[in-house]
Formats: sequence, structure tokens, C-alpha cells
Amino acid sequence: MERICKNCEMNLDQSFKFCPTCGQEHKERVVHFKQFMLDFLGDYFTFDSLIIRSVRPLLFNPGFLTNEFLAGRRVRYIPPLRMFIFISIIFFLVLGPVDSSVAIEKSDEGEFLDSFFNIWFPRLFFLLLPLFAFFLFLMFRKSEKIYLSHFIFSVHFHAFIFALSTIFVVLIDYIFPTSVFLSQWAFFITIVILQLYLLIALRKVYQQRWFVTFFKLLLINTMYSICAMIIFAGVGTLIFLM
Repeated sequence: MERICKNCEMNLDQSFKFCPTCGQEHKERVVHFKQFMLDFLGDYFTFDSLIIRSVRPLLFNPGFLTNEFLAGRRVRYIPPLRMFIFISIIFFLVLGPVDSSVAIEKSDEGEFLDSFFNIWFPRLFFLLLPLFAFFLFLMFRKSEKIYLSHFIFSVHFHAFIFALSTIFVVLIDYIFPTSVFLSQWAFFITIVILQLYLLIALRKVYQQRWFVTFFKLLLINTMYSICAMIIFAGVGTLIFLM
């Protein structure tokens, strides 16, 4: 009996359980509700395990995911851009109620912040991702890595920024909402953690001496900060004029 893939209509060998062209599982019978739920739960828990397997090294092992991706070990982790979008969505969901409370207290300023953070801020980060990768490309030209390698590093680092920022927002705006002192210290600690994380990640991925890596870190921070401030200021002015 001839076996044909129901998805792409390719002829299948009798021993094939999955279609070699599109990857769909071959099933002769109609899928019942029980099988449908089993397939759904299987996909869900596979994604759930990928999240745990990916987020843990992202938070506690700087540069590991980038090295794994560049080494070709990719299936076991969430793809970089997908993880960046996933974490950024969580960040803006957490940030949403905070923006709403600001808008209630100060309508004009609240509308400005709401427009900036909910509309422009996510888009600006998609501009900053390749910009940061370009600075890496300039600083580590001798590493013989192609631009895509630097871009993957940039995506992982900015995913960590969003993850750490989510923790920062939860601590300050939900757990300690009235403590200005704790807010200032939490912000300072966040900046320190980001710099230490970036330093370790650069050292691990680009394999240069600590002093050289630290010097390049300072240059990257300077260029990136200046460009980010110019971009944010420009967009802020545009929103204000509108």
C-alpha cells in the first residue's frame, strides 16, 4: 500500500515514521482527542524544558549559549531571537501595570512614558541589537568571527538585560514600591551585574586577556551608551512634538 505524506504529498517508505521532507509524523488513522492532547502536552513540555535549559545558563553562565550556538549545538536550546522576544514580552507584561499607575498620577507624563515604553522602546532594541553587534565587530576583528557571530552574542546579552530588568521591576515596583533608597541601590547593583556579566561573556567567547577584554568593554560601553542616548533622546523629542 502506497504511503503518502498528508502535509506535502511526498511518497513515503514503509519504514518512515516521519516525512523526510516536511517532518510531519505519519499517521494512518484519524487523530482522536486523546492523541491531540498528548501531542499538545508533548510540544508544551518540550518547549518548557527548552526554556529551563536555556534561561538557566543565560542568567548564570555568561557567554555559554553563544559558544554553544557557534559550536553548532543549537537544537537543545531556544533559538536566540525567539528567546529574546520571549523574555522581552515578559518584561513588558510586568512593566505594563507600572506604566498604568504612572499614567493615573500624571496624565501628560504618563501618556509620554506609555507611548515611549509600550510602542517605541521595543522597536528601539531591535535597532540596538545590530548596533551593539557592529561595535563587537569593530573591537574583535582579529577574532575572525563573522558579523552573525557578534549578532548572536548581542541577542543573548540583550536577552539577559531584559531578564535582569524584569527582576529589577518586580523587586522595586511590586515588593518594595515605596523605598527610594532600595530603588537606587537596586539600580546600581543591576548596572554592576550587567557590566560583570558582559566582561565575563566577552572573555569567554572571544578568548582574549582580561586586561584587553576590559579595555574593549570600556570602549564598547562608551560607544553604545552615546548612540543609545542619542537614539532615545531623538525618539523622545519626536514623541513630545507629536
